[in-house]
Amino acid sequence: MLTDTPVRAETGTGPPLKAARKPRMPQWFWGVLLVIPSAVLVLGVIAVPIVYLARLSLTDAHAYLPRINDIGLGNFANLAASPQFWQSLRTTLLYAVLTVVIQLVLGVVVALLMHQNFRGRGVVRLIAIAPYMIPAIIVALVWRWLLEPNNGAYSWFVRTVVPGADAVNLLSPTWIFASLVVVSVWMYTPFVVISVLARLQTVDPSVIEASTVDGAGPWRRFWHIILPELSAVLLTLALLRFMFMFTKFDIVYLFAGTGQEVRTLPLLTFQTIFGESRLGAGASLAMVMFVLLVVFTTVYLKTLHRRSEDTE
Repeated sequence: MLTDTPVRAETGTGPPLKAARKPRMPQWFWGVLLVIPSAVLVLGVIAVPIVYLARLSLTDAHAYLPRINDIGLGNFANLAASPQFWQSLRTTLLYAVLTVVIQLVLGVVVALLMHQNFRGRGVVRLIAIAPYMIPAIIVALVWRWLLEPNNGAYSWFVRTVVPGADAVNLLSPTWIFASLVVVSVWMYTPFVVISVLARLQTVDPSVIEASTVDGAGPWRRFWHIILPELSAVLLTLALLRFMFMFTKFDIVYLFAGTGQEVRTLPLLTFQTIFGESRLGAGASLAMVMFVLLVVFTTVYLKTLHRRSEDTE
């Protein structure tokens, strides 16, 4: 039967039929979907252990026996009244500040030297960063052998240079803290060297050349050109190195032991948990370290933010 309505599907002369669109997922959905794995990782690795640690710090949990009783803030009250805790806190702060300051100063000097053009620069750079790649146990054993007062390389050198002289025992309680600082600086300064050297590679050499032509000496070039370029890196390194050195355990324990002269908060926590089997008291020490680091980081970031606003 004939009709006046043209059959467009057969002739193909009419406009194409539009396919039905599938509903699109909103952009926020994909953002949330991508963030979920990282959020789960952060919660599982960071948030959950911190919450569990805070819970343990309010108990008298034993390290090995199934004993746990809620005691509220009793552990923190004991810490506030403990001279040993305050001594360990002072030792930790002194160790962190000294090592970080020396690392930053020495790291900048070495990085500036490594940045110069000279023959064998690649080999020298490799040697300069080598200490950071050596495991802490090897560093501790080698340095203890070097500083051994009777048969070590240090005592042999002193007897060779000054015949009949007795070498100072650098592993004695009087000198062990200073020796620990030297060993820590030797081991961790390459981290600063690598970071500063990487930033120096991005400094425009034409600016330095122009200042040299204008008569600026090495000190003026460093103070007015290079140091402002390094300021952001140095501030970040200061925060990171302080956090690392404040919680440093391995090199302190392996090289210096657990004496009162080097008993930092991580060592005191280790002794409290594994030596005295007081898991709850050790957890309270760990919480104190965590809170102190959060406070230091917050103050540091606030200061850095204010400085950036002032420069703008």
